[in-house]
Amino acid sequence: MMLIASLAFGFMNVSVKMISGMHVSEIVFFRAWVQILIAAVFLFKQKESPIGKNPKMLLLRGLFGSLGLLCYFYSLQLMPLSNALVIHYISPILTTVLAMLMGDERVRPIQWVFFFICFLGVAVVNSNVANNPIDNANFNLMNIQWFQGVTWLGLSMGIGGAVFSAFAYNTIRRLKGIENPNVVVLYFPLVTVPISLIFPFVGWGTWHWPKMGNHWWYIASNEWIWLILTGVFTQIGQFFMTRAYQEAETKVVSAISYAGIIWGTAFGLFLFDESYTWFQYVGMGLVILGMVLNVRINKQTSK
Repeated sequence: MMLIASLAFGFMNVSVKMISGMHVSEIVFFRAWVQILIAAVFLFKQKESPIGKNPKMLLLRGLFGSLGLLCYFYSLQLMPLSNALVIHYISPILTTVLAMLMGDERVRPIQWVFFFICFLGVAVVNSNVANNPIDNANFNLMNIQWFQGVTWLGLSMGIGGAVFSAFAYNTIRRLKGIENPNVVVLYFPLVTVPISLIFPFVGWGTWHWPKMGNHWWYIASNEWIWLILTGVFTQIGQFFMTRAYQEAETKVVSAISYAGIIWGTAFGLFLFDESYTWFQYVGMGLVILGMVLNVRINKQTSK
């Protein structure tokens, strides 16, 4: 299920990149309404109450998810797709660590090595030390050279998104067996709408009515189509991700979610003409290696 979710999120990322001219809070606002409509239809068909059994925990999930989404979407607009994705994928590591700290799961010592490999891969993908070697005698964190398109602000937003997402995923895990997945998904956009409205009211971003382009069927210039697709793919991804976190161990689901890096790299290459150095491919390989090793150790543990 997490593989389906990661692919849906990959298409969502493409949709967000296609409307990078819109403010992040506006994209999140329109996306939330699409999600609300879809979730409401499913709940109506299932004759399920949208209130849920644990509103406080559901609201907390919505808060963490909304903050994580705003940070993540902002990083997508600030950096190349693959870089933003790889940074965001430290969230599975943080998710597992948080689950361990809360006493929900146990982590084998060897898994910390695998987590480190993943984290090292994230650093390698975004640092430009292959072309700009670091002077150990005059090392300064602020002087690290980043690949073209990678900024400190983008990195900060990406890391912030990963942290908030980790909290959100563990909240979903706590709702296992308590809430219908569609109820969990519904609360996310319900919380997102008022949060996104704060930005234009306090002057933190200018909104504009989505453009339709000269011809409504010309998808590249039709912001409405991309906004709708953002909501639809997010809904699909959220549903399958929620099911995955509720039905399997967090460390297993978190590891499988790294497949999203593959989708992101492919989309960046073929849709946005992004190019990567051999050093970045090594970093992506490290992340995927850490994921595969983690999955293998989890299978051995479950036997």
